[in-house]
Amino acid sequence: MSRFFLVMNPSSRSFRARFEWLRIFELLEAGNAEFDFALTRRDEDTSVLVHNAIKNGFDTVVAVGGDGTINEVINGLFEAESTVGAATLGVIYTGTSPDFCGYHGIPVDVEKAVDLLLSGKHRRVDVCRITHRHAVEDAQVQRIFSCCANFGLGAAVARGSNSGLRKIWGDAIGTFLSITLSVLKYSPPDFRVRIDGVESIIPGVFNIFVGKSPIIASGINLRMNISPDDGRLYFVPLHGISRAHLFAILPTIYTGSITERFVPKFPGEIDILDGGTASEVEYDGDPRGLLPAHISILPRALDLICP
Repeated sequence: MSRFFLVMNPSSRSFRARFEWLRIFELLEAGNAEFDFALTRRDEDTSVLVHNAIKNGFDTVVAVGGDGTINEVINGLFEAESTVGAATLGVIYTGTSPDFCGYHGIPVDVEKAVDLLLSGKHRRVDVCRITHRHAVEDAQVQRIFSCCANFGLGAAVARGSNSGLRKIWGDAIGTFLSITLSVLKYSPPDFRVRIDGVESIIPGVFNIFVGKSPIIASGINLRMNISPDDGRLYFVPLHGISRAHLFAILPTIYTGSITERFVPKFPGEIDILDGGTASEVEYDGDPRGLLPAHISILPRALDLICP
């Protein structure tokens, strides 16, 4: 049986997730699992905890938290230049918007999630590598993300949702309100991109979706033929329409049918070179830095406990 190391985020679900920890420990003990755990106090702690766990012989690192915690644990599993994760990833979800779990079929119920951990079922799945500018320092940042990166409205929507709208109104309504407020303040600029080496200008961009999972955030869905381990990366630019038209078609981002109008492409490598006034980079639910950004796929690089 695997040795599990649990990386636990005490602030997950506005600090309410801590009430589930005792039940998680009881379930693991009942399954005769060998495990240890540590708490995160800030994002930078996570990679250190993951590296120490691997060094101490734990072959499965379990993210106990939301999508932000999952992202930090995944990054801890990948060294700066590594194309394969150093250990298996497990997830016990205690966040508010289970996008990662939804795509990979990981149950959000604690008992079912622990049962899956103990089952030993796993598969290798794709992740994305992104390089971009640091938000403050004059430096390049290289990270891994597993769901979606957004360029344009994405950073403002994530910041609005994370600032308290989801806490007050719930996940789906809070995110929808953040989208509405962000669109009202946003003037769509032209974006300069390079797709598989071919450079072009995309006019009037509201958002560019780039990633692996078609489940973007809080029920937002891009309907397309893509699977977790097919080695493909999607590119969907939402552009060339008025603000009024965007409001009219907003429901289609929840039904997934927006991809009938804005058809996905599946390139090998993507460079988002410039976005004018929309220079922020957002991925896996949080603003992370600034353009330019380079995104590529790492096929079957992550060993994940999933059905």
